[in-house]
Amino acid sequence: MHYYITKHNINRLACLLTATLILTSCCMSVSAKTVKIRGTPGSVEAGSTMFLDGFNFPELIYRIGDDLSYEWLNISFAENGRINKGDASYTTKLYKKSPKREIMFMGSKYHSLDPENTDTLTKILKSFGSDDKKTMSLGDIWELDQNYTLTFGGIDQNGEKVTMELAKNSDVVEFTVVGSGDTFEYKTDFESVDDVILFTCKVDSVLLGTNSSIVTLKTVRHYSDTPLILNTEDEFGDFEITSITNDTIEMKNSKTISCSLDRTIDLLDDWIKLKVSSKGYWGHVYSEETLECLECQECPEVSLIDESGSASINSTSVNTTLSTSSNNAEPGSAGMAKVPDATATPEQTTKLATVENDSGMSQSSLPGFSAELMICMFTILLIIIRRK
Repeated sequence: MHYYITKHNINRLACLLTATLILTSCCMSVSAKTVKIRGTPGSVEAGSTMFLDGFNFPELIYRIGDDLSYEWLNISFAENGRINKGDASYTTKLYKKSPKREIMFMGSKYHSLDPENTDTLTKILKSFGSDDKKTMSLGDIWELDQNYTLTFGGIDQNGEKVTMELAKNSDVVEFTVVGSGDTFEYKTDFESVDDVILFTCKVDSVLLGTNSSIVTLKTVRHYSDTPLILNTEDEFGDFEITSITNDTIEMKNSKTISCSLDRTIDLLDDWIKLKVSSKGYWGHVYSEETLECLECQECPEVSLIDESGSASINSTSVNTTLSTSSNNAEPGSAGMAKVPDATATPEQTTKLATVENDSGMSQSSLPGFSAELMICMFTILLIIIRRK
């Protein structure tokens, strides 16, 4: 009896593995998809207002820990589809203060360098969470953005100190000997701010081994070395900066913006667009991103949001695992509704995304498997068959 049960289970496992191999064989190609991140639809008729923030437009940042949005887009329509000068405003606020001073601006995450003013920003290229770690072996080269590399060069005989080297385009910019618990930093000067940290990490542990030695890093932060310097009256599409404080940036439209039925216009440069329906003066804002994703011809098409704006909102996560909840709209705000919101990390808004193809439908892709994993699974299958 025991043999029969074991053989039966092995047969079931063999069938499951075979089905998995067949299913995943169609999901190996990679292609670029245009992802639309949409806000809640609302009226664009005369006298209506469309207020958008991280609760109803996932492109704008919302922090679930604070239960607050730190970006707002407020649009008032003087006539059908017409926004008079100064009637549309975009506001963004620091969502992490001293010492990180992090802020979202025009779809990107930045670090504000000047504690007195948010006029000098540097893009955040890498920022580890509290549980993130990077393990490097002796001689490893970690390729970072903007042609920077970090190298773990050596370790002393006691296994307490390591040499770390940061280079850009193969030219060394920082070389330091650090131990467990120490911080490695690379600083530089900009025109308006001195001693700007462009790269920092903390050595979590050092391990001296017989055949190999490793170092584990945490609290890694890497910032762009080409800062964005803002001034009032700087223009971004039809908007210009009207106010910069120590924690807030505000922009308003500097000219009249008009749109007609079945037309799409740029609101904030090419970041946020406004789409007006062909069937009446209602519409929605959206932004677009191009992502590389697995393409599978056999995968079903799933419509997430139809043209009427009513939904079966079936959110597709972008690079993250989502946790969702519902929030009530502010009273008196047109276009506000109960919509799912989700947070990939405590500080970053998630994006409810639709991947559009020519038919206007949305595609979902099954997770792909690497060639190494498929070979491993096939080997296991052969072993199971031989044991029979």
